[in-house]
Amino acid sequence: MGEKLDENFFYNTMLTKALIQLLPPFERRATLMWFEKLLTMDKSKEEKEMRNEYLWFILLMLQCQKIREPFNRPPPDEMEPLRDIVPAKVYEEILIANDENMEWLERPDSQRKSVQFNQTAPPQFFQNQPTPKEGIICYIAAFSDRSI
Repeated sequence: MGEKLDENFFYNTMLTKALIQLLPPFERRATLMWFEKLLTMDKSKEEKEMRNEYLWFILLMLQCQKIREPFNRPPPDEMEPLRDIVPAKVYEEILIANDENMEWLERPDSQRKSVQFNQTAPPQFFQNQPTPKEGIICYIAAFSDRSI
């Protein structure tokens, strides 16, 4: 169970690190302090669960670019459960703001748009790409056998 908690935390950490760059610097500072505090919460299963819950909520705030209390000031020395530290009004506001991000999950499979990729023969790939007038351009490719 501890490994799954760590995997989840690591995954959300990567998302958080990417999204935190979208915040103005003055908001980023306090959020980074919370993030540093959460990194130290790995002593027990209960601490890891609390840490993951905090990071999940911070991630929700970052997705809608709204950092609210208590995350707009430094974290306390002693961490309490999320429900005890986040005002109900803030919790509700963030969940409502993220509602549109989650809307697609409630749609039946028939209404979800599937992504279709055009198949291009490898030798033609570079011919189909835009060419810069100055500088360089770099492409990266990922391959999959679609078994995952």
